[in-house]
Amino acid sequence: MKTLLLPFFLILILMSCDTKGTEQKNIIILKIHYKPNSKIIDTLWVSQNDSKVFLQKEVMSGNPGQRPEPITIYELISPIDGAYYYIYDNEGKLFMEGRYNSEYTYEGHLNQQGNFYNSKSYRYRDNGKLRSVHYMEDGRNVKTESYNRKEQLDEVRYIDKKSETTTKVEIYENGEVKKTRVYTSFDNYYTVPGATSL
Repeated sequence: MKTLLLPFFLILILMSCDTKGTEQKNIIILKIHYKPNSKIIDTLWVSQNDSKVFLQKEVMSGNPGQRPEPITIYELISPIDGAYYYIYDNEGKLFMEGRYNSEYTYEGHLNQQGNFYNSKSYRYRDNGKLRSVHYMEDGRNVKTESYNRKEQLDEVRYIDKKSETTTKVEIYENGEVKKTRVYTSFDNYYTVPGATSL
């Protein structure tokens, strides 16, 4: 069974040991640093196993021509406006982090649908090592960092907020930018040595 993160939905399981026995099981973990009317950003760590925090739904999903597969989605029931969330997957790895806003204004347009408009999403390989980190700003894709099998930065893809097209890709070697592909259109680019300020 797959687990899916849809817009305005969160996924989180934290693993822990049962101190009353020797078996390992999922338990509800809820940690909150919450100060109403404070200038400090509130920080929350929550578990998708807590039915007071997440509503769990099982649905069938699939692309046309493919056999539908069961997936589980978790809807955040009562998000705290302005709070910064750390969200972990079912192996205890950081899945997503970001600030939840019940409404958000970008370029004069007010969006009143709550979401994580500024966030980072983490993806991992089957062996548990970091594969990529994806950044969103103002509810738009801006950058994806990709890591090699040794968890070293491999490349960084920059994305135009409005057009959603790639503007450049930095290719790394031993922690430094070896070359940069600068895109002039969808699939056309030129390559320059090192980093570029474009």
